[in-house]
Amino acid sequence: MKRKRCAGMLLAGLAATFGAGAPALAQVGEPTGTFGIKITHGGTTIVDNPNVAVPTDIKLSDGDGEDFVQIGTIGPMNSPIILKIVTDDDPNFRISHWYIDVPASLANINLPGPTSLFDPSNPSPIEVEITNLAFTNTTNVTPLIVPNNTYATAFMRDLGGVFYNMPLGNTTGFPGPGTQVQVPGQAFFDADPAMYSFTGSNFGPTASWKWSGLPNPGAGTTTNNGINPNAPSFGSGYVFELGLGVSFVGVPEPGTMTLLGGAAVMLLRRRRR
Repeated sequence: MKRKRCAGMLLAGLAATFGAGAPALAQVGEPTGTFGIKITHGGTTIVDNPNVAVPTDIKLSDGDGEDFVQIGTIGPMNSPIILKIVTDDDPNFRISHWYIDVPASLANINLPGPTSLFDPSNPSPIEVEITNLAFTNTTNVTPLIVPNNTYATAFMRDLGGVFYNMPLGNTTGFPGPGTQVQVPGQAFFDADPAMYSFTGSNFGPTASWKWSGLPNPGAGTTTNNGINPNAPSFGSGYVFELGLGVSFVGVPEPGTMTLLGGAAVMLLRRRRR
């Protein structure tokens, strides 16, 4: 099962936001070193790894796929949980995409393993926390997501690789294999903190943040398979992949966060395999 990705990113909004008259911005370099990751599902800890190395290859522009690191195991067969990170270059921002998968083995990372990343029978919310991630070329960094309807921030895919119809998600892409359902940034900043929220550190030497209140698809959640927009999930709520997005800015200007609200960025770019 081969993975594909969407084409480009809509960075024009960022360029317009930081055009003439905007303060000079310091570029945030690539993530580096080690960091912590904790994934919880209600009262259950899925992963708690304080010493994860940034994968060696975090670029697609070099012509090959991104690398991965194992961050934990799950289930009675100790299936691996892996993390991939992809970053995009921009003069003002570091834009990153995070993919957490549960493959059958490290030798075949595109084949789903026997255990879902999240228990379909548990309706509790999901949280992913990243701590103490350092970057090159900057001494101050803030993690952020844009609170609008075009900055795609979260998705989940089922056993067959298609996208779950997550609450508040937007359907994008071409009908067929290109169909995606991703939750936009505005869902993380609306009036309902119980479903989707985002918190992060502010202009520190390392970045820490949380994506919280992610709903577990569960057996009753439908998928969009490109033909049927409300198809039953393959695997009855099994989650093979969780995708998340976050960007980073490295200038300590309070107004920067406000200016970002109008930017149009399409962040996550994962298609089904």
